[in-house]
Amino acid sequence: MKIIIALCFSIILFSSSLFAAHAAATLSGEDIQHFMNAMKPLEKLGKKYDFNDDGNTSTTQMVHSGFAPMSRSLAEVKDHEAYEEFKTIIGKAGFSSPEQWAVVGDRVMRAYMSLKALEELTPEKIQELQVSIEAVEKNEYLSAETKKQLLDSMKQMITLKSDMPEETKADQDALKPHLAKLNSLFEELR
Repeated sequence: MKIIIALCFSIILFSSSLFAAHAAATLSGEDIQHFMNAMKPLEKLGKKYDFNDDGNTSTTQMVHSGFAPMSRSLAEVKDHEAYEEFKTIIGKAGFSSPEQWAVVGDRVMRAYMSLKALEELTPEKIQELQVSIEAVEKNEYLSAETKKQLLDSMKQMITLKSDMPEETKADQDALKPHLAKLNSLFEELR
């Protein structure tokens, strides 16, 4: 059940952005390649400078602001001494602006995370989620707020495939040919 709850909390982190309506064009292979081109140099930049990511962003804040890790990173680096180097890296990777990088990066990450979540959503996992839902509903030690968050996220996880907006499906389809490269890249960056 702990694994299910952890998975549900990760779904909470990006669900509000995942299901938000956007009018943006589908991610292109070029967008995805630009994103990948930027990641290793940005990791080196992050190691070179001390970024003050105090980790104080709460799950609640992330839920309300949506899952936007690249936009969050951009906001953090804008006032940092590394910003000019950051802009150079983004430009060399193929982006016209840091804002474009953030928007594309957020969409790549949402599509990637949702694909990974869907990979994990086997019939067995759905059955485990349903058992967990019953256990949470019967648990008298959880606060009403915690119960609601857990139940909402577990139910949302079960309906993830059917409730996916068209834009997210299109972004996932665009990402699929690059999934192996992204998996390798994220593994290297760990």
